[in-house]
Amino acid sequence: MNQVSRWWITGAIIAFCLTFGILLEMHPTDGAPPSLPLRKGHVENGTESAPRASGEQAVRDELEAAGIADVPENVIETLSTLEKLDDYPIYTMRYVGPYVHASDLASVTDTEREDAFLGSGWACSLFAALGNAEQPLLGRNFDWHHSPILVLFLEPDVGYRSIMSIDIAYLVGEETIDRLDTAPAEDLLPLLDAPFLTFDGMNEKGVAIGMASVDYECGYPTHPENREVGDLRLMREVLESSATVEEAIAFLEGINPVSQGGPNTHYLIADRTSAAALIEYHEGEMHVLRSTAEEPWQLGTNFPVVLTEGTPAGRCWRYDRIARALQESVGDLAPADAMSLLQAVSTDMTQWSIVYDLADLTMNLVVDRQYGDIHTFSLPKTINQH
Repeated sequence: MNQVSRWWITGAIIAFCLTFGILLEMHPTDGAPPSLPLRKGHVENGTESAPRASGEQAVRDELEAAGIADVPENVIETLSTLEKLDDYPIYTMRYVGPYVHASDLASVTDTEREDAFLGSGWACSLFAALGNAEQPLLGRNFDWHHSPILVLFLEPDVGYRSIMSIDIAYLVGEETIDRLDTAPAEDLLPLLDAPFLTFDGMNEKGVAIGMASVDYECGYPTHPENREVGDLRLMREVLESSATVEEAIAFLEGINPVSQGGPNTHYLIADRTSAAALIEYHEGEMHVLRSTAEEPWQLGTNFPVVLTEGTPAGRCWRYDRIARALQESVGDLAPADAMSLLQAVSTDMTQWSIVYDLADLTMNLVVDRQYGDIHTFSLPKTINQH
């Protein structure tokens, strides 16, 4: 995908957000979660991330010098946590709620953009391996054009904390991506839109979700009593609101997904209780394909399983390879085995591979198919059950 295409998507996201009031956050829980320390590491859990070198005061001064005044303190704090881990690039950032859209702080110049996002370019793979109740996993490959990644730690004002991956090429220009850690604070403002562009993630309750495109117009629900939520944004809302797969399903039943400019998608959700479900849409209805005690796994690639009448084999070599591995292991994979399976079904377009450990609350990340180089990030376990 070229840069023009990604900026078209950015425009679509901003228009959607303004139309449907994206700043109205939601999902009260029985109490806001405790503060989330940002963790980073390489293979092991690591230490707290240092703030961006410029610091909060420098970020504030740079924004004011650019004519952007009265910026909320949580925005200053958020932008000051940006850190670059390597030259792929991989960035991390801790987003402190409430969410603020970049267009509320600075004018956004719209230009003519083309939509090259649709089509069959995505080749993502998703699976949940739940055969070991002590270590349930969700694995995913994100296959696309070069996709610099932001590992985003979300600390919402209301809802569960989470960690997620974002393709930041949809947010910032190509000339800026490689130098965000040293760029002026004004150039970082588009990163505030990251929570509305989730690609996959896991929350502090051990619920994980990922998406894959389906190359047909599946027909999202349009129930008049349901509010509309972007089909990428909804993954973040699932993570904020849901402590189990069943709660996530209930949440999804109460919304109408709407396209944020890309192909229609299906979703794989798993939790630490060893439950998983593939969520698909067809002709305005939501379909739920659950894991079972006899088959403690679930998976999806880029075709709608619901249309296969129970015989998905032979539709996609990646699907078949994953299904065979899950069947042979009875869904019991160690994190290293799960990453090896992702490597086995990777393609020339695989940008990142992630294994979420839903018990340990760790995210194991490989970029650019460098499977000998694993970055591991951790969410602290929940202190209070709520």
